[in-house]
Amino acid sequence: MADYAAIAKLFEDRVDGVEYYETRATLKLKNELFFTVENETRQLLFLVGVPGCGKSVFLSHLPSIFGEGYRIIKYDTPFFDPVDFIRSLIQKSGHEVAEYSLEEMIHQAVQIYKDSDTIVAIDEAQLLSKEMIELIRILSDSKAFWFLLAMHKHESKKILSEPQFSSRPHRVLTMDTMEFDETSEYISKELLKAGAFVFEKEFSKGLSKEIYKISKGNFRDTKKILNRMFLMMDYAIKTHHKKYQKPSRCLVTMAAIDGGLLDI
Repeated sequence: MADYAAIAKLFEDRVDGVEYYETRATLKLKNELFFTVENETRQLLFLVGVPGCGKSVFLSHLPSIFGEGYRIIKYDTPFFDPVDFIRSLIQKSGHEVAEYSLEEMIHQAVQIYKDSDTIVAIDEAQLLSKEMIELIRILSDSKAFWFLLAMHKHESKKILSEPQFSSRPHRVLTMDTMEFDETSEYISKELLKAGAFVFEKEFSKGLSKEIYKISKGNFRDTKKILNRMFLMMDYAIKTHHKKYQKPSRCLVTMAAIDGGLLDI
């Protein structure tokens, strides 16, 4: 019998160690981003999308997308102190901080990076403080960096309306959710990778549709349903509940409720 707990781990909500799954939406986004960076002047780039659509995973794979020609500096959460942030940029270049005033550190960072192709990616950028927004504006105006700010779509309007951003050249890139066939292909691929061949057939017969109806193609929600469902199946085996030891529409619904995706 398959190891349900091990299969559940495949669908844990994490960024590190997750294989990049390219959908039509991410392929379009990748091509648009690469074209912009290759052909336009350095400017502010905003990556927006609903929570759970895969922005963080996309950012984690920027080095493989751009290759060795670009330096990627990624921050998983925004720094709230401009001094700490600019000091971090300097140190990531391998240099020591020469001076300790913010203005002098900005000058040093610009001098270090101005002749390199550097993309600074900041996840959860909707949490940026006003001081950090102003610092990013200054660094962006220097044309020493590309900034790629990822944020939730429903919160992007507020930060994009900030005068530091709205009055300057910028581009908004949108990450869409998966379509049904992509959701189905993703589930099948992961199950086959785990050796769960019998279950892959069950999902191809209709369970993928049930999951898609609930997740609407959201990557995180799709994984959440699958993770909770296989954990339930693992528990059913340990407690001898035969009814819940195989994938079913009932288990999909129960997993969605347990994950807070459906109300009861």
